[in-house]
Amino acid sequence: MDASDTLKKYFNSKEYATTIVGNTEEGVAMPVTNEEKISALISLLTDPANKEIKEEALLTLKKEKGGDTLLVAIASPKANAVRHLLVAACWESEINFSKYLPFFILLALDENYLISLEAITTIENMEGPFTETDVKAGIDKVKAFKKNITNERQVLLNDLMDTLTGFLTEKE
Repeated sequence: MDASDTLKKYFNSKEYATTIVGNTEEGVAMPVTNEEKISALISLLTDPANKEIKEEALLTLKKEKGGDTLLVAIASPKANAVRHLLVAACWESEINFSKYLPFFILLALDENYLISLEAITTIENMEGPFTETDVKAGIDKVKAFKKNITNERQVLLNDLMDTLTGFLTEKE
């Protein structure tokens, strides 16, 4: 079985099921999938030994509509040390994560600079559509967060504010 076949089995609906669970505190819906498959995806996208097949893994994620699985991998406690690489995989895969804007705004406000940077890059690459409510709530969260951060992060968050404001402008 080659790498492509291995990747495709993770998106075969006969082998696993994905359900959506709402997180009412933040209003973010996250998919839930099999832990073994999540561990394998984390390894495929972050282990230097798999560098040769990372591009193929990203293409397979997009082709097989595996964005939800990638989000679960990002949220997994097993991903703590490599979360920034998984967030980067979101924009590298060219999957449209627009419906998860609130989740990526939370990642953009993460204390880890690399996670924040990759989340902002993912947001900047989102195509929409966006709900006005999500965008305005995101702007409010960023404004509140900016009051308590260093100058280094201010530049990143100013870029994020410009992007979110642009999403509102596009709608008009």
